[in-house]
Amino acid sequence: MRHFILLSFTLLSLHAMTLEESIAYALEHNNALKQADVSIERTKTVRDSKKARNFGRVDLLASYDHYNNARTLTPLTPMSIVGSPDGAYTIPTTKDMFNVGVVYNVTLFDGFALQSDYKISDLQYQNAMIKSHLGREELIYNVRNLYISLLSLEEQLDAQQQYTESQQKLLERIKKERSLGSRSKLDVLKAQNSVAASQAQVATMEANIEIIKATLSALMGDRAFDKTSPVEIAIDADDASDLTAPEITSLDRYKASEINVQANARKQDKSKSSYYPRVDFNAYYGQNFGPNDTTNTVPPVSTAPTAGQTVISEGDWNNGENWQVGIHLKWNLLDFGATSSINEEAKLSYLQAKLESDNVQIELRKSIITANNNIKLAMAQYNNAASQCELLSETEKIEQIRYENNAVTLTDLLDTSAKRGLAYAQMINAKYNYQKAKYYLDYLLEKGENR
Repeated sequence: MRHFILLSFTLLSLHAMTLEESIAYALEHNNALKQADVSIERTKTVRDSKKARNFGRVDLLASYDHYNNARTLTPLTPMSIVGSPDGAYTIPTTKDMFNVGVVYNVTLFDGFALQSDYKISDLQYQNAMIKSHLGREELIYNVRNLYISLLSLEEQLDAQQQYTESQQKLLERIKKERSLGSRSKLDVLKAQNSVAASQAQVATMEANIEIIKATLSALMGDRAFDKTSPVEIAIDADDASDLTAPEITSLDRYKASEINVQANARKQDKSKSSYYPRVDFNAYYGQNFGPNDTTNTVPPVSTAPTAGQTVISEGDWNNGENWQVGIHLKWNLLDFGATSSINEEAKLSYLQAKLESDNVQIELRKSIITANNNIKLAMAQYNNAASQCELLSETEKIEQIRYENNAVTLTDLLDTSAKRGLAYAQMINAKYNYQKAKYYLDYLLEKGENR
């Protein structure tokens, strides 16, 4: 039973996959797309953390300090000591002070640096989502391109194998005729050379097919790829007439470059915040603890109600409440040109981003025009190759009859056969190049996932 399940799984994993199935599997299992999804989550968490910084932070504090001289548990003024009914004897002191408290800090104003940080992180989050979408489009195009290349090679391989078989039959016939004395040794050598050249071409195609399969397997998360299914390709002359360049600004590639411009503009705003003062709010509440340093006994001659009594014994634990609220301002007056240099770098970075965005628009427009013309070119090449193939097929039949009647040499026959094979290969190439050009246009227009 275990062997049956294993065999079934193997057969299932190696069944012929359609182009659509290959794309769907790649979109689900491609490692680069998984990394893009992780990148989206990372940028989202960074954005959330930047937003949370606007609300400040609450910290729990705890500390222990040992002093060489005893300290009061809370800061006291001389008047608060003198004003006590029992004087300084009711005030505990300690050399070992423990502290537990809660502090809240929030920035009230920083020249809008925090707001710029949040906007930058939000733009990075948007950019990560765009990159994920573009990554899916690129993966779809790569799978399509490789799949079509594989179909093209397989069709050419089948034609080349048939050509090799025909050349092998021709060689066998020439050998027989040579044994009968009607053909020369040179004819045999020419036929053998033609067979060897065709076999070498077959080996090259088989190697290229395995390489493409391995590449497809890598794009599909290392899934074994074995067989293809045919893709219907219809050469339609109307395809070349309705293709017009779209509004470039609607494409995500351009949007990504514009997001980069906006992010650099925000970085420029953030760098300007260094010229403004920084205002922070701080609130603290805590308790100080510690064992009393020495026994506090009020002198008998004291007029205090506790005269002659021990108020606090040595080692007694006491606590003191401590709280504070404050607003702090910090304004840099001189940093010897560091801030101005940072601002200048931010300006240059913004200008560079603008130039890159303009270049993206120019390159996209050029690529779309190129793709449209590649479709037209592939159509023309296909029609030309189909016409040549038809002509050379008829010519080859005539040359075969003429060769049998000794009207032409073997070289002429082999040359015609080779030209016909080349024309057929060119026709196959043109047909699949036409489909590749259409897929490339879909990739540029970001329509691959919607097809």
